[in-house]
Amino acid sequence: MSTQTQTTESNSQVYDLEITCPLGLENVLEKELHSEGLTQTRFGEGQVKLNTDLEGMYQVCLWSRVATRVMLPIANFKIDSADELYDAVKAINWSEHMSATDTIAIDCHGTNHHIRNTQFGAVRAKDAIADYFVDLSGERPSVQKEQPDVRIALRIKREVVTVSIDLSGESMHRRGYRQQGSMAPLKENLAAGLLLRAGWHKDCGLTQLIDPMCGSGTFLVEAAMMSLDMAPGLGRQYWGFKGWKQHDHRLFQQLSDFAKNRKRNADELGLRFQGTDQDQRAIAASRESIKRAGLVGVIDVNMTPFQQHEFAIDETKPGLVICNPPYGERVGDEMALIALYRELGEWVVNHARGWQFMMLTSNDHLARQIPVRPEKSTRVINGGIECRAYLFPLLEGKIKEDVVAQAAMTPGAQMFANRLQKNAKKLKKWVEKNKIQCYRVYDADMPEYAVAIDIYSDWAHVQEYQAPKSVDPEKAKQRLFEVMSAIPSALNIAESKVVLKQRQRQSGKEQYEKFDQTKYEMTVEEYGCDFIVNLKDYLDTGLFLDHRPVRKLIQDKANGKRFLNLFCYTATASVHAGQGGARNSLSVDMSNTYTEWARRNIELNEFSDLHHQVERADCIEWLKQSRDKFDLIFMDPPTFSNSKKMADVLDIQRDHGELVRLAMARLARGGELIFSNNYRRFVLDADLEQEFNVKNITSETLDPDFDRNGKIHQCYLIKFKG
Repeated sequence: MSTQTQTTESNSQVYDLEITCPLGLENVLEKELHSEGLTQTRFGEGQVKLNTDLEGMYQVCLWSRVATRVMLPIANFKIDSADELYDAVKAINWSEHMSATDTIAIDCHGTNHHIRNTQFGAVRAKDAIADYFVDLSGERPSVQKEQPDVRIALRIKREVVTVSIDLSGESMHRRGYRQQGSMAPLKENLAAGLLLRAGWHKDCGLTQLIDPMCGSGTFLVEAAMMSLDMAPGLGRQYWGFKGWKQHDHRLFQQLSDFAKNRKRNADELGLRFQGTDQDQRAIAASRESIKRAGLVGVIDVNMTPFQQHEFAIDETKPGLVICNPPYGERVGDEMALIALYRELGEWVVNHARGWQFMMLTSNDHLARQIPVRPEKSTRVINGGIECRAYLFPLLEGKIKEDVVAQAAMTPGAQMFANRLQKNAKKLKKWVEKNKIQCYRVYDADMPEYAVAIDIYSDWAHVQEYQAPKSVDPEKAKQRLFEVMSAIPSALNIAESKVVLKQRQRQSGKEQYEKFDQTKYEMTVEEYGCDFIVNLKDYLDTGLFLDHRPVRKLIQDKANGKRFLNLFCYTATASVHAGQGGARNSLSVDMSNTYTEWARRNIELNEFSDLHHQVERADCIEWLKQSRDKFDLIFMDPPTFSNSKKMADVLDIQRDHGELVRLAMARLARGGELIFSNNYRRFVLDADLEQEFNVKNITSETLDPDFDRNGKIHQCYLIKFKG
């Protein structure tokens, strides 16, 4: 920050400045000031205090990459009332700092028993300043919230009030190269502070920087500006000191001109700045920032997943990988990110050995997926979220060589992996013999790991049951991480093909509600039938795995029959009936989503929609109005439903008697009704056994993957007597 400019005698006054910065970067800011000769400092929480002259103040504004604001305290006093605040502010010699014709804005931070909201504090201070000038000249300054001539700050901490002139005028993270409203939450001064913490600066000796998830390119732009010795304050059009009476325009212009001349030639430095992101908006934003910063041709960004991009890396020269990956706002999001963090860790180890790697994240569980021991971490606040910036030296001896391809598992994760492998081995012969593609491999076998894990071809679908209130949420979260850590290696499934949904045991229409918006679908096969399943968009996938034997039973019984499928969901039972040779089928459900899905399943299996029809209707009302007869009926109603589309509320325990009788009224003589439900405490109405021939076939409709969960459903075969 030093120059050859000579300070005039009028500018030799020493000011006690408070330079604020992001929490956690106070020592980085102090070191930045010291490196430029501004050594009269001491730091506190979120700030560094600096004793300097006017030239030093301008240099901080032009050159500090880490500072947020430059504040000049002009008064400090105690108050016991709002009137005392007014009197103390009015007593300040405002004529030293501004004129009556200037515009002002007042920011008030903090409250106490006397100043109970910040707006009131700001108004009392404004009134005091206005009255000061009215008494002096009869004129008063006007308020202008945006870019006033002088911005004044009140900081109230208990009974003590500090009044300051905000010489920066607005946050110094606004360099001018990023458009307002940019999508990236990472502020420029935070990015710069983390780069400095990671060892990147203009004379660091590092010549290569890669951001594999660059977002709007903030790390890349800040790093390039450091290396090219570009003053971050030169791009700003507004400064708070420009309306301040003690501002020396000539001195500031000299310092600005000198700063412009310090810029280095990029072509002579042999630097490489590379970034990737798979989001089109992010790459568009980063290219705009690069253009506005004057760094076109210096920074290269591409819309490519980092795993697939061919970075230009010189293995003979050191570099830095730095990124701000997604953290996950919900537990399910966090778990889904495990694969991303592991891939990132594997990538840096394989492509950037000998370099430094810094990663910013709010989630220490995700940070542990990086197979390198962190050298240090820095606590910071990013977008209101408490985060840590982990610095990983990618050096021999620091890398956990035995887990380069996957993060080390905790003892709990290893125990869970052992159980998964045991279950998978037990089911292997049955799966291969019956050519089963979709099956359950784990269902809360160990109570502390309360999840269900289903295999869909080469995917794993994980559903977390809601933990009891007695379980510590953090402990439950840790166990879920252990589950997700164990699955890929235990089941030999790619991490990117493990899908998590957080849920509790559902009833009624809740199981059909929209969960996500990814529109991910795949096709699976079961006993010669093809089904569309969706592992991500809904709480359930479109295929109830526990009903596999029931569907096979329907397929075996359907030849030549008229088949009715009530509460049909995605009509998988109807597809089995068609595969078994049913003369025709009718599938009824009240959901638009699932009746459309049902039609697609039927079409996928090339059955004629003339003979295999789908109808959207309230099943109860439909049964009351229909006069058609069927030879085989399958009915699997929800435990509870109060859908607005239904005329009444359905409670399966209370209403199943009437429901069965309505279905039997549609059953032809000699026909069969297969009635199933998933209410765990269900008790069949004894009167039904008096009226009809009822056989409990639950045990016959549970395959080996559900033999530990005998109450997953209850199933009955019902015929007419005689």
